[in-house]
Amino acid sequence: MFGPETTTFFESGCALIVGTVASDGEPHATRGWGLTILDAGRTRLRLLLDRADETTFAFLRDTGKVAITACNVRTARSIQLKGTVDGFEPATDADRIRSADYTEAFFTDIEETDGTPRSRLERLRPLGLQVCLVDLADVFDQTPGPQAGTPLEGGAS
Repeated sequence: MFGPETTTFFESGCALIVGTVASDGEPHATRGWGLTILDAGRTRLRLLLDRADETTFAFLRDTGKVAITACNVRTARSIQLKGTVDGFEPATDADRIRSADYTEAFFTDIEETDGTPRSRLERLRPLGLQVCLVDLADVFDQTPGPQAGTPLEGGAS
């Protein structure tokens, strides 16, 4: 589904906003701390979340629905992924390294574009991670402009 350029985009330091919903319709948004495309053909995702975010995990267990918007901090290019949670796993050492690399790139982009001091950004970093496995269902262009909301076929590579 995704070409190499799109996979690189998702696995970069782009902002990851994760939306969940409870069965009664109550929404909740949080930040992702790294995303890995596991299977570019079927498209299964490995999403790293803050282990302490109890609301996110409660909503994911309740409905299984998740939307992830990846946005390049420097360009505002944005792609939204929608899918269903397929399970959870404890974070591995490789996940912690992946998240540290992601966070470094994300914080650097914010610092260089917005001038936010690194010390303020570091307060956002989660103390622990939880892996969320996602089966992808839909992909949309969310880049600001007239094409926002357009479904993407083939991952827009």
